[in-house]
Amino acid sequence: MKIGSLPAVAMEQYNNSKIRTRKTETAGGTTDSLEVTHSSRLFSEALQAVQQTPDVREDKVEALRSQVANGTYVIDSAAIAARILSGIGM
Repeated sequence: MKIGSLPAVAMEQYNNSKIRTRKTETAGGTTDSLEVTHSSRLFSEALQAVQQTPDVREDKVEALRSQVANGTYVIDSAAIAARILSGIGM
């Protein structure tokens, strides 16, 4: 499954994360430094993990392909119906 875009809540969190800057005095003059909040670091790590995840899980696809070819793939229509109905609040 490919994730086309990030959820709005995640992007809002990312855009609103606090970045602190400060100036420090050194022997050679003033330098700037940057501090990123913990939540921003976590979001960045999660985003990198999602981007590195393949769009297609080849092992799952191959297992299903093999079941279909062998005639052993069984669809549980009752389970599918139950999940559909639970999704619409019935």
